[in-house]
Amino acid sequence: SVKQARREAGLSLGDVARGDISRTAIYFIETGKAKPSRETLELIAERTGRPMEFFLEGVSESHNAVRIAEVERLLVSGHNAGAVAAGTAALDRHPEPETEARLKLLVSMAHLRLAQPVVGRRLAVEARAYFERVGDLEMVAECLGNEASGAYLMEDTSAQAIAKGALDTVRSLTPVPRATEARLLAVLGHTHIVNREWPAAIRCYEQAIEAADVVQDLHRLSLMYSGLSLAHEELGKFEQAGRYSRRALAIHETLNDQLSLARSENNLGVLLLHAGDAGGALTHVERALKLFEDLNVETGKANVILSMSEIALARRDIDGARRYANEAMELAVRLGEGSAVTEAHYWLAQVALARGDNRTVDLEFAAALDEGAARGRERVARYRAAYAEILERRGDLSAANRQLKLALSALGAPAADTLSARTAIA
Repeated sequence: SVKQARREAGLSLGDVARGDISRTAIYFIETGKAKPSRETLELIAERTGRPMEFFLEGVSESHNAVRIAEVERLLVSGHNAGAVAAGTAALDRHPEPETEARLKLLVSMAHLRLAQPVVGRRLAVEARAYFERVGDLEMVAECLGNEASGAYLMEDTSAQAIAKGALDTVRSLTPVPRATEARLLAVLGHTHIVNREWPAAIRCYEQAIEAADVVQDLHRLSLMYSGLSLAHEELGKFEQAGRYSRRALAIHETLNDQLSLARSENNLGVLLLHAGDAGGALTHVERALKLFEDLNVETGKANVILSMSEIALARRDIDGARRYANEAMELAVRLGEGSAVTEAHYWLAQVALARGDNRTVDLEFAAALDEGAARGRERVARYRAAYAEILERRGDLSAANRQLKLALSALGAPAADTLSARTAIA
């Protein structure tokens, strides 16, 4: 900018330097070998007839680009806390509006990866306001993707609608930005997982993997593998589930993403338990619980504690199973994690069943069904099917059939075949 101003003013190096600055100093400034002091820059501005802003604009843009690149680098390398710190420091310098919006979007992602959905969602909303104002629909869709991620971490039922809106927005563009489409398909897949819509989740993840070269974003790919593992497991496809789970674990370990690693360890532990390996399951779930404790993260920890309850019950440690379920319940209630609350009621019912306490079984299932009503039809159908099996074993066939009819009604008649095999008692 100094060289441009001098040439456009028709001045030589000596004309700008005069007796106050050496010609060599001006030359070094123009060739980037030296940085001018503010006093020197003010002299150059006065002699070339340019305002100070002319020289500082390029410097500001360069600094903003460096700050954005640094936050991106930290995100890609898995240093999410560092990304939050660097991004927040850059925002404290009050950058121009576009840079501010891009930084907020990046810091939003870092907060989401640190299981801090409230802040992550708020920053995404603030970033979206700018991109809507300037008409950048691709970035609007990116912001909506983060908002949807925050919503499903907060168990907000609007998450899926937000994710679908983001996907519709990006697909309205010509050409469709495939990488953004892939990310939003993955987010939509996550919302299907939360709602226990397993086939829909698998379709989204498979489309996401086809939509773009997601291998460039290993973190995103690992989360999709985790989701695919969980969905296949729930559909009884344990071989595919195990394959995807191990892929996710390998990527988390490579990226040193401890929180995602903890979740995948938990998923693998539950998969092993359902495959009949309670000992192997305990190793992975204990590792997951220790990672949550080392990271001092509470969001999502109740789900891991419930896995410990399920393992304890499988090992006939009834007191341990009850202790873990109550601990998970207390934590989930405090954090407002409704899905974990309903699951805690379910496992407390299973504990009561193991103790032969039919009254508590009925009370806990009633609580689980009441809490689960707002958590998705498949969840309610699963609870009712399990309760029906218990009632049938008691010899109360009328009540068992009533629960099965309600389970089928929750799913809708065409979806009845998605119930687990145990509903064959109908």
